[in-house]
Amino acid sequence: MFERREDESGDAIDRPAIYRTLVFAFCVWSAHFLVSYGAVLIFPGKPIAQFLAVGAGIAGLAALAWKGKQLPRPRPPVALGALGLAVAAVAFGTFPAFIG
Repeated sequence: MFERREDESGDAIDRPAIYRTLVFAFCVWSAHFLVSYGAVLIFPGKPIAQFLAVGAGIAGLAALAWKGKQLPRPRPPVALGALGLAVAAVAFGTFPAFIG
């Protein structure tokens, strides 16, 4: 019924590089969200919240860049879209630590 494929043929969602990248990108996004918003809620108005949010942002952006470099060429547009959305979310998710 369902066969496991390790090659890159078939529909977009059947390609391992695409769905693994989708899952990875949104996991990084959610982990950054939990860390940065959790830091703001636990340490409101303190510099440690800003430090944790920026540290999580840098780590998240580095992880997303690493995953983008790992994608096979030609890079799938769906995977690049997921990475781009996650990069934007991580970058903008850092702001609440500074705004308060």
